[in-house]
Amino acid sequence: VEAFTVKGYGMQGPVSEIPGKWDLLNAEIAKQKVLAEESFGLCLAMKGEEFHYIAGIKSDLAEGFPHTEEAIVPAGKFIVGQVDGGVHEIPTAFNALMQTDGIQLRNSFSFERYIHPEGSEGYAIEVWVPIE
Repeated sequence: VEAFTVKGYGMQGPVSEIPGKWDLLNAEIAKQKVLAEESFGLCLAMKGEEFHYIAGIKSDLAEGFPHTEEAIVPAGKFIVGQVDGGVHEIPTAFNALMQTDGIQLRNSFSFERYIHPEGSEGYAIEVWVPIE
């Protein structure tokens, strides 16, 4: 993929704080009447039980969102997997991708992509892992 920038609400702390960042993002999307057909959960760093995470959308859609953080998703190859069973299955999907035979992981960050086209009910989840 080509590089792109994600802008949203970041945190550094335990995984239990992540849903609150999604609540902030979704409230701001609704308040500003932004049509975002995809959103991203970027895991920028993980140290023990502490995560540096951003719940966001592509930066051009988040203009005017207050108190945000942004990160560039670097260009490169990713292996992508569909998550079945909802958000609680995200770790399982990441683990399965990282153990795929014949791939070499690349030094970058992994992320979740939530796909929610206009007019749809619910969303699909993908996990993206950087590879050589």
